[in-house]
Amino acid sequence: MADTVETPSRHPRIFHGWYIVGIAVTSSMLLSGFQTYAFGFFFKPMSEELEIGRGATSAVLLIRAVIMGALALPIGMAVDRYGPKALMALGIIIASMSTIGMAWVGSLLSFYLVFGVLRSLALAFAGGEVTSTVVAKWFVRHRALALAITSTGIPLGGILMAPLAALLISQFDWRSAFVIFGVITIVVLLVPSWLVMRRMPEDIGLRPDGERPRPPQPESDAPGQPAATPRANPVERDWTMAEAVRTPSLWLITLSLNLTIFMTTSITLHQVPYLTDKGFSAGLAAVAIILLTTVALLVKFFWGWMAARIPIRYCIAMSQTLDVAALVLLLTVSTTWSVIAYAFVFGLGRSEGLFGSHAYAVYFGRRFLGSTRGIVAPIRIAASGGGPVITGIFFDITGDYNTIIPIFIGVTVLAVGCSLLAKPPKLSAAKAAAEAGER
Repeated sequence: MADTVETPSRHPRIFHGWYIVGIAVTSSMLLSGFQTYAFGFFFKPMSEELEIGRGATSAVLLIRAVIMGALALPIGMAVDRYGPKALMALGIIIASMSTIGMAWVGSLLSFYLVFGVLRSLALAFAGGEVTSTVVAKWFVRHRALALAITSTGIPLGGILMAPLAALLISQFDWRSAFVIFGVITIVVLLVPSWLVMRRMPEDIGLRPDGERPRPPQPESDAPGQPAATPRANPVERDWTMAEAVRTPSLWLITLSLNLTIFMTTSITLHQVPYLTDKGFSAGLAAVAIILLTTVALLVKFFWGWMAARIPIRYCIAMSQTLDVAALVLLLTVSTTWSVIAYAFVFGLGRSEGLFGSHAYAVYFGRRFLGSTRGIVAPIRIAASGGGPVITGIFFDITGDYNTIIPIFIGVTVLAVGCSLLAKPPKLSAAKAAAEAGER
């Protein structure tokens, strides 16, 4: 059953959607942000102790992608129909227990089971796909801002979780660090998410963005002058999943976003090993991660501001162009300042989470957003899981990353082209005429 419908006795001073944004940020930081940025510091000590190659270690992300991709459509449909509360509670519990369970991992198989299977279930139930979908349902006029704030969760994971991981591993060991992160996850997230998360504003008697119901407007006394009306939310058409899959727009925007994901999941996992292999210290790598994620955090608001004013496909193309420049810098790093320059430029482009959530919502509406995003999940499987594994295999074969990074440059250039071609969907003439006749 969907979240209980409640009628508030008065209009809330703070729109409930902003509390949902707060939970989305915290969840993204502790779940996705940890796995995106902090896990890089576990990568070398864990793979060396367990005596497994980098390709095999990276394959845990392929397991994650397969599980999350397989569950994306049913979970998206469940969020559309029932809401996120129970799903998130279950996901947070599994995330905490699996993270703590990493303390007892002793083989590649157990690593795949605990961090691959169990933690991937947690991310599917409580991760960014669920939270950003719900945030997009709660906002229309302020959606770009709300999603910009939501997307700060992953870079916050880099700013807070990555240096904490480096500190804990150096002071204790990687096993103890996992236990501490697991305890933090359940203590910080479980109760607040249960109390706050709801499916849509209409379920508790509210409207998107906290808009008040429009009172009847008196006619204007001035002849020929229409009565003034308060500014209303723009009208969005809700495309069903079946309608969306027949539009080129869905597939072009999906290909564009996932070519970027293919690159970024690989770089974020392997950038710490890459830099230390180049002879830079783990301390400098941590500084680079902090700089990268701090810039990514701040730039979210710029991209959110831009996304509210210009077509989203142009925003995506601009960020991908910055990615091309960052990859060129990464390929040629030789000094401390070149590492800093790479981190700064790569951080400037980091808003694919915001762009994905915003683009699908703007193009296809709120009502069926979960199922529409879920149907393209197989492409995310190939992108987010395949990229890191391919990168690890290239390293195991060649002994460095100098072959794979130019490939990522070409992939990102292709993504720019897809972005520019991904125009908003349009109804066929017959469908548009039929809907006009119904109104």
